[in-house]
Amino acid sequence: MTALIAWLDASSEDQRRMREIVNLFSERESRDELGIGQVRDALSDALWPGTSTLFTRARYFLFIPWCFRAAAEARNDIDKAAALADRNERHLIAALKAANETEGVIGGNVGMAVKNLPSALYWGGMRTHGILNDPTMSRDDAIAAEVDRVNSRRPVAGEYQDDVAAWHDGGFHPTLPSVPDGFPAKVPTGFAMSLSEAAWLRDRMLASSPDTMLEFALQHRPDANSDVPWEDSVLTSAEGERAKVLDDARRFSILMNSAALMYNLLLAEAYERESFDRVEAPVDDYRGRLDRWAEQPNLERDISTWDRGAFWYRVLERNPNVNLRSRRFIDDWLDLLNTASLSDLAHNESVRTFIIRREREHKRTQARLTNKRLLQAWLGASGSRALVYRWTQMRPVLHDIHNGLERADA
Repeated sequence: MTALIAWLDASSEDQRRMREIVNLFSERESRDELGIGQVRDALSDALWPGTSTLFTRARYFLFIPWCFRAAAEARNDIDKAAALADRNERHLIAALKAANETEGVIGGNVGMAVKNLPSALYWGGMRTHGILNDPTMSRDDAIAAEVDRVNSRRPVAGEYQDDVAAWHDGGFHPTLPSVPDGFPAKVPTGFAMSLSEAAWLRDRMLASSPDTMLEFALQHRPDANSDVPWEDSVLTSAEGERAKVLDDARRFSILMNSAALMYNLLLAEAYERESFDRVEAPVDDYRGRLDRWAEQPNLERDISTWDRGAFWYRVLERNPNVNLRSRRFIDDWLDLLNTASLSDLAHNESVRTFIIRREREHKRTQARLTNKRLLQAWLGASGSRALVYRWTQMRPVLHDIHNGLERADA
């Protein structure tokens, strides 16, 4: 559809992506210190299309359209409806807390003053999964379309056959479940989805994620507490292309984690040389972590047997604009691992020089190893955690859907 008032929200998707980046950087273990974030995100999108690290619970995919629809049904002026939709999203916080929800409530700590509304965080996913009637819609477009839906007359059969229909289906999928009574002031079931709601959302996601791990996980309930997707007993039974993507993700996470640990060891050594002491014994910590990394089974096999050509094909299919320097860094690091003694990485001068050069290339004046002020501010971990590709966020979303599908109510 043509943007109705898109100039008010022309960059909503860019804003959402920036919030996700800020969220990643606010978690010190997730920082992209060595410039591999584009590859991480491409693999995440290949596994879980239409998802984000900002997701918390599945029912927000229904709450958000309901907030807009309820506002449009109460106000026939677009500006007033938009303002009410905003308030509906804020009132939803109190309703969820009244329903004794404690995990995943967006704005749960700040209440009505929340800055990042659920719609801003989930809009990209709503586009991907066909929850919007048109993926180009901004939030302002959607509320305008909802007001139009409520206030326009549906043509009778045969009327305006040669003209554009005098009504719209609104901003959201025509089969969207009805707004519950009392919403959003009351949400007595909290995040628990009914069978019909869960089936509706599952069907939207299945239609937009063929041959992906998301499709498989919607059809087969994952384990309740798996820390990473490649250790989940259900997901590891997948076959075909999605299994290959998962294996690429596993190898990339494990092998590139050695670079992150090596980088943090160098930071720890520089930190101790400067006699900074807020972080206790960081050198011993990272030497131990590198030793434990090297003790993992099948590392040499993962390095030597990885079809990197196929890996890069999958990554570039998702994001053809991956930075060439990042690609070179990743390939060169994997080549180094293929020739180095893995149990002695901490003492390998070639490895050390390589990581120092990469930080300088990637971060320039913000390189901690050469910027004493930034080094002093180091809190003991800069991107040292292995990648999990949004699994922390996706697991509760998937279980919300499966819980709903297993409910007896319609």
